[in-house]
Amino acid sequence: MSYWKAGKIIQKGRYVIEKVLGAGGAGITYKAKDVVNENIVAIKTLNANIQALPNFAKHQERFIQEAFRLAKCSHVHVIRVDDVCQEEDLWCMVMEYIDGGNLETLVKKQGGFSEFEAIRYIYQVGSALTYIHKQGILHRDVKPANIMRRIENNEAVLIDFGLARDFIEDKTQIHTNSRTEGFAPIEQYQRNAKRGAYTDVYALSATLYYILTLQIPFPAQFRQQGINLIPPQTHNSKISDRTNLAILKGMELLPENRPESVAEWLNMLTEDVEIHLTNNTPTPNYPIIPTTPETSQPSKNNSANTHHPLPIIPIIPVPKKKKVRRIKARPHQTNQPPQEYTYDPLSPTRFENNPIIPVKSNYDNQESLIDTHLEEIVSQTEISSSETVIEPQKKPKMSAVGIDYHHLEELLRQKKWQEADLETQKLMLKAVNKEDFGWIDRHAMQDFPCEDLHSIDRLWTKYSQGKFGFSVQKRIYLSLGGKRSHDKKVWESMGDRVGWRNKGLWLFTEDLNYDLNAPQGHLPSLAMSGLLEGIYTLISRTMDCNL
Repeated sequence: MSYWKAGKIIQKGRYVIEKVLGAGGAGITYKAKDVVNENIVAIKTLNANIQALPNFAKHQERFIQEAFRLAKCSHVHVIRVDDVCQEEDLWCMVMEYIDGGNLETLVKKQGGFSEFEAIRYIYQVGSALTYIHKQGILHRDVKPANIMRRIENNEAVLIDFGLARDFIEDKTQIHTNSRTEGFAPIEQYQRNAKRGAYTDVYALSATLYYILTLQIPFPAQFRQQGINLIPPQTHNSKISDRTNLAILKGMELLPENRPESVAEWLNMLTEDVEIHLTNNTPTPNYPIIPTTPETSQPSKNNSANTHHPLPIIPIIPVPKKKKVRRIKARPHQTNQPPQEYTYDPLSPTRFENNPIIPVKSNYDNQESLIDTHLEEIVSQTEISSSETVIEPQKKPKMSAVGIDYHHLEELLRQKKWQEADLETQKLMLKAVNKEDFGWIDRHAMQDFPCEDLHSIDRLWTKYSQGKFGFSVQKRIYLSLGGKRSHDKKVWESMGDRVGWRNKGLWLFTEDLNYDLNAPQGHLPSLAMSGLLEGIYTLISRTMDCNL
């Protein structure tokens, strides 16, 4: 396990580590000096926590894929990769060093960007996205924190291709449903869904929303339940009508209602073209007339509106739709939230779900492990008095919808906690016919069969000696003051109590502690895996089912 301290020399004396620039759930980035040409560089690798995981090789494979995706991208607004190398057993990316900070930090420091400045950055990132889309790559994690600024020329640079995937326009493909809440479109909540440039259009529009308002848009899964997206102009009245409409159009809930390409959306943002919103998008109560953008904050010297021209930007030609050759990769909501919506996933609080891969059963016969190992069944009638007859205990029904829990039980018996966790997610999606959709909304959770919920809980509590299970999580959640509705403080306290958070940051599911040394209630990870609208939907159902 490697953690490099200042002064560490790597690559046979080529680079000298100076300090840590930043670390996330999986990666760590160092500032280093290239002693050959005297340049400062950034070196990214997997962090010590990931290196300690039993599936480290899988993470390393993903990291290498990210490195080579970036290495083949040559664009002024995409971070430059100078080298991909291996230091002992650890792969590294040597990248250009950018010292201007990211847009999330900058916009918070300034209290908001002017519309002129915001559109300039967004256009630069848009040109980068257009370029990578032509390479058959979706970024899938565009957000202010993943856009750096080169201080010498004040230009935006797109970074972090960790969630990027190869894609074929409008073809249904299987991707992990990893995402950043508020910036991810609805199709990123689904493992099987059509992908296209419009996926990144949504995130780029949400990024513009944030840097003009300092507000994170409502997550797409909440909007799918009927919660309207608040127009950015409501938060910041200085936003021009055209920019307001372009953002709303780019953030249309359904992919088919969004612009098909980033270039098409940029045309809406900067050109005098008519914009039509669908019925499910809030329509401003003003005429759709393009106006000149104003600064996002009132002038201190003049209370009158100060107008600035739009940046003079050559618009990228809207590319014709064409088939993109796929680069084959190696295998490898809820009740309505409170009006003061404070969910903050920027730092980073996204949840990464491992792919739910069906595992073929090893059983050659249909003997019920559940019968012999789970339930203690009274085999004969007991008579306690001449008047009272206690009937034989009936064998509980394991599933109301025909789910076979044999494989889950065998995984739990063998203490294969991570595999059992994934199997639980797969079976629960199957129980409510949400396998293709990839997540369980609150309506589906309200109808989740009680028999199946009891069966899953009994298996987990039995083989963990009462340490894991939904009933365990329910007791902890209620002890923290949890109710049948969303409460951010309770949710964070729950994450701290059961070990889903570390130092205020949410862990990825793959970084959880998959053994009996984990905290009480640590597993199953369904509630924090991104498959539910919220833990309260699960707890509400456990209460209904008397778990």
